[in-house]
Amino acid sequence: MWIDREIRDFSHGHLELLVQNLIPAIKIPLFASQAELRNLKNALLTESVRGNSVPEVTRLGISQYQHGVLKSKQDYLKLAIQSREVQKVIFAASFDPLNRLIQLFNEQGVDLDIMAEEGQQYFAGCGKVRNGFSPIHVDYAPQDSDGWEIGAASAQLAWNLYLDPGSKAGELMLWDKCWSPEDDIYQVDDNYYYEAEVVAGIDPLMVPVEVGSVFLINSRNFHAVNEAENRLAFGSFISVFGDGRMRLFS
Repeated sequence: MWIDREIRDFSHGHLELLVQNLIPAIKIPLFASQAELRNLKNALLTESVRGNSVPEVTRLGISQYQHGVLKSKQDYLKLAIQSREVQKVIFAASFDPLNRLIQLFNEQGVDLDIMAEEGQQYFAGCGKVRNGFSPIHVDYAPQDSDGWEIGAASAQLAWNLYLDPGSKAGELMLWDKCWSPEDDIYQVDDNYYYEAEVVAGIDPLMVPVEVGSVFLINSRNFHAVNEAENRLAFGSFISVFGDGRMRLFS
């Protein structure tokens, strides 16, 4: 349970509180300049391979769930090699937000890097063009990634760098409730999302969309996204392991 509903600044101590789900979110303001944001947006829209794991999101990059869980680990890890080559072109035309985030974490004494398994690196860092409403859901690899090393994580975070609010920004709605297996009675059949009863009686916190800022949340918490039109963000998940390692993946 959160100790309060305040979005904190970025620090090692606040990261520990977020991992423990004692605070709702962390904000890193002014993560990138306007020129960097513009260049990253243009490069993502020009170079990326597009996909849809859910109808309201056009993914600019690949997804461990869509290309791995729903297919195979081997398919995903092979595709990750190709996708990183495309990503190098994108970052060369703009900047490398992954490296910048890793440096910020490392400066706080946190071991953050890109996830690797079986000697092969995962893909990390997708653009997401969002149109429509995203229903209540969680993002938590131990829930759906049995047989993957990220499935043994003790916690999972998500981060987003907002590039363009679009004509409707679509605020994040975040509930002070972590997923547990008994919540799956509320999961809609053959879908990733949940009925509203799963968070009945809990008021959501509205997390704003601020262009140029990074927001981090504990993605095991139930969350949803308000109606959006052409909102563009860049980010990934962060698996947190019992030995303190944090690893990026998409």
